[in-house]
Amino acid sequence: MSDRFSVKPLDRRRIDQAWPLVQTGRAADDREAWRTYAGLLLGTAEGGIRTVEGDHGYIHGIYAYQVLPSPRHGKVFQVDMFLALDLIEPEAAIDVLLNDMDVVARDLGCNAVHLHLPQREGIGTSVSVALARALEHGHYREDLRLCRPLA
Repeated sequence: MSDRFSVKPLDRRRIDQAWPLVQTGRAADDREAWRTYAGLLLGTAEGGIRTVEGDHGYIHGIYAYQVLPSPRHGKVFQVDMFLALDLIEPEAAIDVLLNDMDVVARDLGCNAVHLHLPQREGIGTSVSVALARALEHGHYREDLRLCRPLA
């Protein structure tokens, strides 16, 4: 694992600093939607957003999570947004986030991590790297998630 990365909780002052990464990963449709989403998660005890940063302070990766009940696992650490973009060490940024998820999930009393990777066009290379790293980290395909927009 790279020692040039550290993981920190996103605070409200840095929501806009994370926007370029969120926008590149197409995780939100616009800046206001991102601000609203981040504000909601940062305002709950059972959810949050964590970032991986380089030693220069730039955000190279991000994940958003919620602790939810599960009939199969009890409490799960559900990650709905997972993005890591680093040109020099993409695997290292991903690995740091994956390891952090395990630590935070255990600290919150969760029995499993549910990781949802983006499938939108335009970010395929980073998704395939993230998928490969997650599988090597011990994740496996448990279910298939579908989406039907209602608006």
